Amino acid sequence: MSKISVLMSVYNTKEEYLREAVESILNQTFSDFELIIVDDGSDKDITEFIHSFNDNRIKFFKNERNIGVSETRNRLLNMAQGKYTAFQDSDDIAYPERLEKQAKFLDEHPEISAVGSLLECFPHKKIFQMPENPKFVDLLCGAILSQPTAMLRLEDFRKYGLHYNPDLRTAEDYEFFSRAMEHLKFYNIQEPLIKYRMSQNSLYHKTNKQAYKTEKEIKAKFLGFLTDDIVLQKKIMKTITDYHKKKSGLFEKLFAVRNEWYGDEKYKILTILGLKIKLKKYKEI
Repeated sequence: MSKISVLMSVYNTKEEYLREAVESILNQTFSDFELIIVDDGSDKDITEFIHSFNDNRIKFFKNERNIGVSETRNRLLNMAQGKYTAFQDSDDIAYPERLEKQAKFLDEHPEISAVGSLLECFPHKKIFQMPENPKFVDLLCGAILSQPTAMLRLEDFRKYGLHYNPDLRTAEDYEFFSRAMEHLKFYNIQEPLIKYRMSQNSLYHKTNKQAYKTEKEIKAKFLGFLTDDIVLQKKIMKTITDYHKKKSGLFEKLFAVRNEWYGDEKYKILTILGLKIKLKKYKEI
């Protein structure tokens, strides 16, 4: 059994991009992995192309029809055999030491269930920052873990039966990690380990408007979990918005949501500028 299962979903990816993605995994400095590739009903049969790599670490499967990225990722997660699971998009390029660095981190930090990294977008060479130690409230700011960079401790996710929502075809990763955050701790290595391809044909560009709508709905549900007070919800989002505008490094000192005990009951406590506001009883899930 390989230590890492690398999971790749493919749908109508250009062969030149797919080759770069696959080769970036096969050429990793860490070699104890299986690469599971599932073709999600592409228009062109890529069986011969995948077999041309002639590497026994590759396991190739095809969906009978296009079922979407969420269900395909769920199938990949169910097939994974490794201690750790790393996602790899079919048109991205992994840095050679990606698997080695992330596996080493998880080995040394058993309390962390998922590790990501910064994301280098190309050809524009823009670096997307991610919070080093994501907090639950960071979900209101946006993504807490970048899907293309994620490596999971598989047994932790299976313990809570965590899978992608099959009804979502965009922002599914944001929703998935928001649910996982209720149980598990994440970390982001503060260096880019993936080159993320930005193109007009990418899923991001095709579904950007729908993704924004879905993310907004997820944030609304999270706010509802924190408090039913509409006025307080608006104040929370204003605090988040102001933070993004100012990019203040003092954010965690000014705004935080934590669990605290009051007698025999646990509550979600919102802290703004040192003022504590009791939100609602915390329910163990």
